[in-house]
Amino acid sequence: MIKSPLTLIDDIFIPSIRALEAKRLRELHMSQTKIAYLLGVSQPAVKQYLDEDENVYYKRLLNLGLSKEELDDFLEKLTQLLLNGDSKQVMEYVSLTFLSNLSKLKFCKFHKMIDTEIPNDCEICRNFYKENEEELIQLALSMLQNEAVGQLIPQVLSNLAFAKSDAKNIDDVIAIPGRITKIRNIPTPASKPMWGGSKHLAKVLLNVMKNFPTIRSVMNIKYDEKVERVLKILNYSYKKVGPQDHADDDKIGNLISSAYDSYVDVIIHLGGKGLEPNAYIFGKDPLDVAKKVINIGIKYTEIS
Repeated sequence: MIKSPLTLIDDIFIPSIRALEAKRLRELHMSQTKIAYLLGVSQPAVKQYLDEDENVYYKRLLNLGLSKEELDDFLEKLTQLLLNGDSKQVMEYVSLTFLSNLSKLKFCKFHKMIDTEIPNDCEICRNFYKENEEELIQLALSMLQNEAVGQLIPQVLSNLAFAKSDAKNIDDVIAIPGRITKIRNIPTPASKPMWGGSKHLAKVLLNVMKNFPTIRSVMNIKYDEKVERVLKILNYSYKKVGPQDHADDDKIGNLISSAYDSYVDVIIHLGGKGLEPNAYIFGKDPLDVAKKVINIGIKYTEIS
């Protein structure tokens, strides 16, 4: 009898991810007891994960249809969610990642290899996942609950925006009304994300997406010379624009979006009279942007 492709999440995906994640958490000097608590397994299971060669687990996931780059990117984001301690969002992220890849038919070759009864033209998984922008931006906001990011919040505050794949106007871009402030050095949204929540970032994204439709998310952080040093250390490509004196949101947004190119991670706006300098971090989705911002924040803390 044909097995559902959903069995792959329990048989291969989650056990392998747990093992790889255990090793990452151990590298952060976390105890086996704490790792077991975060991963929802026993302490002896964690010891077994740590004793085994991680390449065994990488190989299982590579055979499933994922690339090493995809796995490392996923694990880096998962680590941050685990450190922030929201088990519900961890489960959401693991599930949506699996279903998203399943819907992209990445696991078909493996599934057909282990179950020869599956027809060659089978594509039933294609409709298993539908992107939920609100869920993704909430996950990104959870990732950003990090003191290292708190030091990057500018005086004008930050915001995080995410556009629909077919965005046409401001109401197709979700962001945080009131922006992201910080409470006890932790980035804290002033309210729940809403469609049309940031006119400024929406205009930036809509203009960028005209030429680069896969770039659908952006966040602004403060800019100073130390941030620029960090960008160089992390090999994040960037461009500078401005300064502009007393420019409004439209002029700032137009200048930033006109400078964007396919190889760019960050656009730095140098501010001007009445304007605070800011760096705009771009990515394919808010999780991608959050990862970059966290990396910037951690490195910003490390260097003098």
